[in-house]
Amino acid sequence: MTSENRNNVLESFLRCFPYLAKFPSLSKSHLTAENVTSSMVTTEEATGSHLFKIKGHSIQNLTGRGHFLKSATFMVGGYNWHLMYYPNGDDRGNSIYLCLKSSQKEGNVRARWTCTVLDQNGRQLSQSRTSDIVTFNGRMNRVGLRVHTSPVFGSWDLKDDCVVLKCTITVVKESFVDTSNPVVMPPSKVQQQLGYLLRTGYEADVTFEVDGEIFGGHKCIIHARSPVFSEKYFGLTKEKFDTKIKIKEMNALVFKALLHFIYNDSFPGFGKIIGNDENQDSGLLTQELMVVADRYGLERLRIVCEKILSHGVDISNVVSLLSFAESHSYNHLKTSCLKFLASPNTFGAVVETEQFQYLVRCHPLILKDLLEKRDCK
Repeated sequence: MTSENRNNVLESFLRCFPYLAKFPSLSKSHLTAENVTSSMVTTEEATGSHLFKIKGHSIQNLTGRGHFLKSATFMVGGYNWHLMYYPNGDDRGNSIYLCLKSSQKEGNVRARWTCTVLDQNGRQLSQSRTSDIVTFNGRMNRVGLRVHTSPVFGSWDLKDDCVVLKCTITVVKESFVDTSNPVVMPPSKVQQQLGYLLRTGYEADVTFEVDGEIFGGHKCIIHARSPVFSEKYFGLTKEKFDTKIKIKEMNALVFKALLHFIYNDSFPGFGKIIGNDENQDSGLLTQELMVVADRYGLERLRIVCEKILSHGVDISNVVSLLSFAESHSYNHLKTSCLKFLASPNTFGAVVETEQFQYLVRCHPLILKDLLEKRDCK
């Protein structure tokens, strides 16, 4: 019903019942509904830079007008770009062009860009030039700027006759959002809900005995999260109705952490699990869990463990962690240990210890890697 129709109905109603007109709640101003809608446009920017290095620039400077050099393709804002540099300018007097090479998205691409001339050490040689916001599309796929690179060459004292063109691109993105009927997306509760199943054991259809402790679980969840684990303990060669499984050669705390990650997709570390139990070494437990995660194809858990160990490297555990990383080919952890050992405050205190000498005898290439890391400092 339109606003005019509503007013006509109201007037007819008040003629039939005139005494109701005394009530302000039935006046037109109160019964006429106001239809308000809204919308919003958000503007975001994505910025990136590319360095185009030209060695032997003085030779290029001898070429004629129209000769150009082309950069490698690089990506900014989800689009592929490249540069075309004319050492002596083109027919329009432009020195450098930014070209939109290809796009993963259809339509226009709006961007502005800045070009700065640098020497090999990053020292700015001339004033930066910046374009306006330009629309790139099928008809306009490149925009040029005049950048002075040759007139004052003699005063630049270039090292190795090298010029670096720094191109900084800002892609402008606009997105339309209809806010007339906003929909509030509730947060996901999958982790909490699966964690509840683990804590309560609701409808658990399998139990695990690990180091004398009993844990309940759900075959379908464990299979979905780790098919390798499922195949080992629920595979076709196993008894179909076997609901009690005994796992050997694994610490109960490690298995508890493994189940926690399978159900919650997170692992905060063994600090919360062992509490104040001084008989448990959280570092060793994390190492064991990392190996177990690797064995059962839980790559995210393996990476989480590796990050925890890498952040906890100190002078008391660096040798043992380095030995562990080398034995299992955990490169990120190995790099963290070598970086820690290469520092002057650590190197002398560790390399003379018996533990480090034993490590070098077992893994002789460790010393070579360590010396290379020190040479890079």
